[in-house]
Amino acid sequence: MSYLHLNQPLIVSNIDKLVKGVLFNHVSFEETKKQLNDLYEPFMDIFDDGLFYSETIHAFIDSTESIVGDSSAYEVVWDHDKTQRFINTLLSYKNDIEEETRAWRYNEGQNKNNLVSLVRNLTDQYSKLLFVMVDLKYATETSHHVTIDGFNDHMKKIRELISNKKTCFEHVQGYAWALEQGGINGGLHCHLLLIYNGSERQRDGYLGKAVGEKWQSITGGLGTYYNWNTLENKGDFKRQGLLGIGMIHRDNPLEVENAVRVASYLTKPDKCEQQLKLWLPGMRTFGQSRFNVSWRRGIKR
Repeated sequence: MSYLHLNQPLIVSNIDKLVKGVLFNHVSFEETKKQLNDLYEPFMDIFDDGLFYSETIHAFIDSTESIVGDSSAYEVVWDHDKTQRFINTLLSYKNDIEEETRAWRYNEGQNKNNLVSLVRNLTDQYSKLLFVMVDLKYATETSHHVTIDGFNDHMKKIRELISNKKTCFEHVQGYAWALEQGGINGGLHCHLLLIYNGSERQRDGYLGKAVGEKWQSITGGLGTYYNWNTLENKGDFKRQGLLGIGMIHRDNPLEVENAVRVASYLTKPDKCEQQLKLWLPGMRTFGQSRFNVSWRRGIKR
């Protein structure tokens, strides 16, 4: 694979895969050696000590540094001996990596409980709500232009628009977002759930499209999106008895439970391969609105 464009998220994601592959016997010795020669120099070019990295990336940094020291990255050749030493050194980090995964799963479980509570409170409060789900991501052909800093800036802007409750975000009664990294290109992306007052908003497919287009504008054309609220998608879910997006009525228990299931997709503890591998100091990977706010009908401060 070529790293000519120094795609920061992709390089870091592939190192994460390499480390896990070595530790859990998913890659051969020869493949490990090849990946080290492909990844080491590009990673050192994009490494930023002002960022936080996952335990897999720290294990890679510490293990390679202990072998090559201060040698210039472009001069390092990962031969049989260096590769074997890398594998042996990496094994000492297995417990730290597994502990990070356990902690992540626990946090996801807590996030899920909080989000389910929000959805149930909202469905108790409003007779009907419009659930809209949009995946915000980047086009494959331009993803090398996006760093974690750029992604963070784009997310700040979309959250600000949601908070302002204007245009396609008007009448939003609740929301949640989850940042992830994964897929073939190690892409940074966001799962966004918006919950509108169903008495004020309809046309959920249109709203999903409008939110996606807003994301494209924010990202200067680098972004793309997936609108879950198309007629085709909703038809598929309905045939399976799983429709939990679109208009959800409080007096329809199946719709409510399906809506809870859809919301829970943002916080699935078994999606550990999708967690961020790098992030900025103080950067949050999950957020949701509060239910107990003074402007909500019938809610006291």
